Amino acid sequence: MEPSESVDLLLEFLRERDVPCPVCGYNLRNLTRSQCPECRKELVLAVGLRKPRFGWFLATITPGLFAGIAAPLLLIPLIGEMVLGGGVAPWFIWATDAFGWFSGLAALVIVRFRYPFLRQPQPTQRTWAAVAWGIHLAAFALLMVLIFA
Repeated sequence: MEPSESVDLLLEFLRERDVPCPVCGYNLRNLTRSQCPECRKELVLAVGLRKPRFGWFLATITPGLFAGIAAPLLLIPLIGEMVLGGGVAPWFIWATDAFGWFSGLAALVIVRFRYPFLRQPQPTQRTWAAVAWGIHLAAFALLMVLIFA
C-alpha cells in the first residue's frame, strides 16, 4: 500500500468517528491531515490488539488460589492429629480442607482457560469475580458459625 493510500484510509476512517489522539487525547474527528492538530504528532493507520485487562481475572482466581494454598497446610495438622493418636478432627474441618483443594483446582482451571475468560465482556468477568468471592465468603462464614456454635 502506498503512503498516500494509507493516509487516505486514515482520513476516511477518522471522518465520522470520535477517536482520541494516542499521544495527547485530542479528538481526531474530521481530520484533514495525517497529523494531530494539537500535539503535531504524525498519525498512521494500523491494526493492533486491545491490551487485555487482568484485574477481574485476578480478582476471580485470588480466593481460589488462597484456599488452594491453605488446603495442604491445613491437611498437615489434620493428618498429624490422626497419626499421633489425638483423634479425628470434626467433619467440618475436613470439609473445609476439601473445599480448599476443590477451590484451588477450580482456580487452576480458570488459569488454564484464561483466554476465553479474558474475551468475555467486563461485566461478565465482574460477575465471575463476585461469584467466586461470594462462595468463599459464605464458606468462611459457615465455618465460623460451625466453630463457634
